[in-house]
Amino acid sequence: MSTTKFTCDKEFFEKKISLLTNLQLGFVGTALMLMMMDLSKIYLLVPLIIGLILSSWYKSNFEKIQSEVKDAYVEFAPKSLLFVQPATESEQRVTFRELEEIDCHKENFINVITLYLKDGKEKLQFKGFKESDHLLQTLSTHIQSEDSTK
Repeated sequence: MSTTKFTCDKEFFEKKISLLTNLQLGFVGTALMLMMMDLSKIYLLVPLIIGLILSSWYKSNFEKIQSEVKDAYVEFAPKSLLFVQPATESEQRVTFRELEEIDCHKENFINVITLYLKDGKEKLQFKGFKESDHLLQTLSTHIQSEDSTK
């Protein structure tokens, strides 16, 4: 039985969080430098404050999603997929027959693949996975092969 396994992209989250931390420090440092040089005008400080708020919000969003998808993986079997999230201690197996629609989009710079199930009540979201294009292509291939066997 051959299986395919996809994991979350830890490096992506680490790079983005590091970048946003450096931006926060840069905004605070620039504001302090302007105040020390007696150049603290409102039109100079407002963009720095807005940048600090936005970078802080994005950083907290990335950290929250990183903690949710830490060590998460998707494993394909011949007729189903297994989605495991150790952080929330959840494990869900979905057969390809249950899938109704696949959607891929970006949410705050993070790739999100959403699987809608046929009962209409539930959906699975894969956030921040490595090679999300390959994951989407593999998923589509499995669904098409399942449809052809009907």
